[in-house]
Amino acid sequence: MTDHDCQRHLREYTATRTRPYHFVDSGLPNIYLIGVKYRVCRKCGSQAAEIPAPVKLMNVIAEAIVMRPGILSGPEIRFLRKRAGKKAADFAAMISNTPEHFSKLETGALPLQEATDKLIRLTYGLLSGDADLLPKIAAKVEEWYKSIHGKKVNSIQIRSGRQGWVHIQQTTLSPGWWPRNAEF
Repeated sequence: MTDHDCQRHLREYTATRTRPYHFVDSGLPNIYLIGVKYRVCRKCGSQAAEIPAPVKLMNVIAEAIVMRPGILSGPEIRFLRKRAGKKAADFAAMISNTPEHFSKLETGALPLQEATDKLIRLTYGLLSGDADLLPKIAAKVEEWYKSIHGKKVNSIQIRSGRQGWVHIQQTTLSPGWWPRNAEF
């Protein structure tokens, strides 16, 4: 609690490229906004911003995280899980991790393996229901699968029959294999 009324000491700014607004409410340490109005108390330094379309903003942040190169950080994993609306234990089960292991990934106590990184991105994309993100992820799937070196990809063959689709075979393929004409 402060010993003053912040409302009486506010100064308004508009975030620019040279002076962006640090959006700590995202839960991520590296999100900066440009073009938003924000107020700073000249007495205690507390800040508040006017965030237009906050749901869309969070979707744009999630898309930037999912589509960026490199391995996800712990805070990014936590952000995606929370945006997907899943408890840590539930998300961990979805990607075949124990809750303890997944917690260590979110805190950065364990390094994230590339295969798990891709699985987290794909899982978020499917759970998000974001119609703008899904086609972008689909375009990256082949590249992501090829980037998981030393891992085997299971091929599931499904045949269209008179009574619908039928699972006929599952095989293990060499790393990096993917049909050239595969469509997603």
